[in-house]
Amino acid sequence: MFRSAIVKLTVVCDIDCTYCYMFNQADRTFERMPARMSLPTAFRLLDRICDYHPRGEAEPFSIVLHGGEPMLWPDAGFAALLSQVGQRRAQGWKLDVAVQTNLVQPIAPQLLALFREHRVSLGVSLDGPRALNDAARVDRLGRGTYERVMANVHRMLADGDGALIGGFLSVANPSLPPQEFLAWVRSLPVPRVDVLWPIEFNWRNPPWPLGASRAYAAQPRYGAWYAELFRAWWALDDPGLTIRLFNNLLHVALGGRDHIDALVNDSYNMFVVNTDGSYEYPDYLRVAGDGSARTPFHIDRDGIAALAVDPLFARLLNLRAELPAKCAGCRHRAICGGGFLPGRSDAGEGIAQRESVLCADQMHFFDAALGLIESSLQQRDIHAHSDPKNTAAAGFQA
Repeated sequence: MFRSAIVKLTVVCDIDCTYCYMFNQADRTFERMPARMSLPTAFRLLDRICDYHPRGEAEPFSIVLHGGEPMLWPDAGFAALLSQVGQRRAQGWKLDVAVQTNLVQPIAPQLLALFREHRVSLGVSLDGPRALNDAARVDRLGRGTYERVMANVHRMLADGDGALIGGFLSVANPSLPPQEFLAWVRSLPVPRVDVLWPIEFNWRNPPWPLGASRAYAAQPRYGAWYAELFRAWWALDDPGLTIRLFNNLLHVALGGRDHIDALVNDSYNMFVVNTDGSYEYPDYLRVAGDGSARTPFHIDRDGIAALAVDPLFARLLNLRAELPAKCAGCRHRAICGGGFLPGRSDAGEGIAQRESVLCADQMHFFDAALGLIESSLQQRDIHAHSDPKNTAAAGFQA
């Protein structure tokens, strides 16, 4: 069952990130789309979501307002759409709403008040300390954006709107030492980050030079970076500092079932709606080629249930059945599931029949992180059973 929609309110942006999968990679869909979603289209999508998602369902349906840059959508549009969301909630639909923004421009006070009223959380895209961020996240004149983003963050905090910020979204960059990245996270006024694996790599565009796959597998750049970052985060032992991938890995390793889309890969239960109302496959598939996310479905003709019979959506919903043959005997198959979806994207198949191109990276990371978790649990178990004052352990032994 689908649980989330990424809603492209715009296919325009006020910055020009060098790695952007929307505007600066193979997919050129944005050139064929209206710049902004119309309000009737947004209302129609909300109707489709409520037709599909049962009223009174305990688990919410997640609506992520996205782009381009979603804050380039008209303020009046937000007011009208969120009013409709509020009405649906009052009628019994459980709907979560979030906005993913670059926050380069300040958000008007009346719009922030609207977000507070309707419980809209903000994710802020920022790639690390100023020098690192400003090497890639630049405006149309090539100027860095870090100081403008942080000024707007601090303005929100000063005005009492800090609770709207759910956290920061970064893309991993091994050129920055992990300890420095962690120090930056600790310095943030809201120390919560999600650090994405790179999404531009797949088997048609691997992260190693031609002929260097074995050398890369022996020293996987991203995997080593994530492993060192995890060790530093683990040693810090600060529950107030959240790195989403790491917190969720710990949750899953201890038996939890809920997981983010970088782990387990048993089901990918979301879809995208572009500005014209067309349904699309997840953005992660855009990197495979122009039009790789395109589907034949449109909200004017098709309900959300119709997507499940589409062959590629059906594969995504049942991704556990797509486990590559090479992964069947892997020690990390349950927590990796073939690897993060972008590394398996393919222009012809949608999802390649082989493991992620970042297999060596993810193997290295999981070895380090899960080994540390297991070692820590063993040490705690030893201490618990060797302490005569530990009555809970003594009772269990009896």
